[in-house]
Amino acid sequence: MRAATNILAALKEKPEFMHVATEPGIKSKAFDDSKISAHTAIIPTINVPDISALSDLEAKVYQAIARQYLVQFMRNKKYLEASGSVDVAGEVFSYKAMTTVDPGFETLLKGSSSENKEENDESSDDEVGTAFESVSELKAGDSGSCRETSVTEKKTTPPALFTEATLLAALVRIADFVSDPVIKKLLKDKDRDNEAEHGGIGTSATRSAIIETLKTRNFITLDKSKIIPTETGIAFFNALPDIATQPDMTALWSEQQTLIEQGSLSVDDFISKLMTFLTEQVSQVDVGEIKGEHKPREGGLPRLESPCPNCGKEIVASAKTYACTGCTFKVWATIADKKITASQVETLIKKGKTVEIKGFVSKKTGKSFSAMLVLQDKTTGAVSFEFAKKK
Repeated sequence: MRAATNILAALKEKPEFMHVATEPGIKSKAFDDSKISAHTAIIPTINVPDISALSDLEAKVYQAIARQYLVQFMRNKKYLEASGSVDVAGEVFSYKAMTTVDPGFETLLKGSSSENKEENDESSDDEVGTAFESVSELKAGDSGSCRETSVTEKKTTPPALFTEATLLAALVRIADFVSDPVIKKLLKDKDRDNEAEHGGIGTSATRSAIIETLKTRNFITLDKSKIIPTETGIAFFNALPDIATQPDMTALWSEQQTLIEQGSLSVDDFISKLMTFLTEQVSQVDVGEIKGEHKPREGGLPRLESPCPNCGKEIVASAKTYACTGCTFKVWATIADKKITASQVETLIKKGKTVEIKGFVSKKTGKSFSAMLVLQDKTTGAVSFEFAKKK
C-alpha cells in the first residue's frame, strides 16, 4: 500500500482535496486482482497536475478519476434502518425508513452524481428524519386506521433508448433479454465463475470497440447521447438471418468450447461444423436488402450533395459524423471542439480544403484558434489543420 500512501499524499497537497479524510489502510472491494481482465483501473499517479493549466474537459476527467480513487480510502457511509410490515385486511405491506449517521465517502461525492440525486429527491433531510423516527417508534402489535387512499392512473412507457453506458451494462447481462430458458441457462453457466459477468456477450476489452465499429460503419448514431439505428443499420439487420440477430450463438459456441475442454469434441470437428454453419447462414443473407434506399425516407438522416471522394456513394450527416454509406470515409462533425457544418464538409470534399474556420480549441492550451481543414486521406476522411500565412 506504499504506492497508495504516496498517491494520497500527492493528491491532498491540492486545495480541492486537502480536506478529504482518508485512511490508507482501508482496502475497498475495488482492490481485487482476481477480477482484472483487460487492464487495471485508471488511477492517478503521484504526478498531480496543476488543474488550472488543464482545459475544462481535461480538468473534469482528472477530478472524476481522482475523486473515485480517494473514495476507496474513505469510511463507509453509516446509517440506521427501521423496517417492518403491516397487515391490512389480509394483505401484507412492507415499510422501511433510514437516517444517515455518518455520510462517510458521500461527503466527497456531493457535488458530482450524489448532488444531482439529492436535487431530484422529493424528500428533504427533515422529512427523512421524521419518517425514520415515526417508523422506529412502531412496535409489534401496534394498530392504526387508514385515513385516506388514492388511485393514480398512468400510462406505460416504452423502454428508454440505450446510451453507450447502458448498452455496455446490458451486454454484460445479455441473458436477461433472452426468453429461451435453455439459452438463458447456457449464457449464465458460461460466466458461473466470473463475478463481473452475468451471461454476457463480448468481453470488457471488446464491447466498447464493438460500439465504435457500429458508429464507424454508420450502423448507429448518437442523438443527445441516445443510440439511434441508422437506415443502413436497420437495412443490414433486416437482411441478416434470425440466428445472427440473437445472442444464442454465443451460448451455443460456449457450450461447444466446454465440450472441447472435456475432450468430448475435437477442435477440428468444431471448426468443420462452424464452417458449414457459417456457409449456410451467409447464403441466406439478402445482399440487395442491405443497399437500402438511396434517398432518405421521411425522418431519415440528411445526405450531402457531394458524393464520397473515395467510392462515389452518398454521405450521410449525423450528429457525430459525415460518413459514407459505402466505404470507410468519414469526417467528424466536431473537430477540436468546433462543430463542422455540412457546407464546410461539402467544400472540403470538392476542393480538398475549407476556407479559414474560426473557433477551434486547443486541447493543450485550451485557447481558441483559426485554421483551414485539409483532406489528407480520401479513403478514411482524415483531415489536418493548415494555418493562414501571416502577412
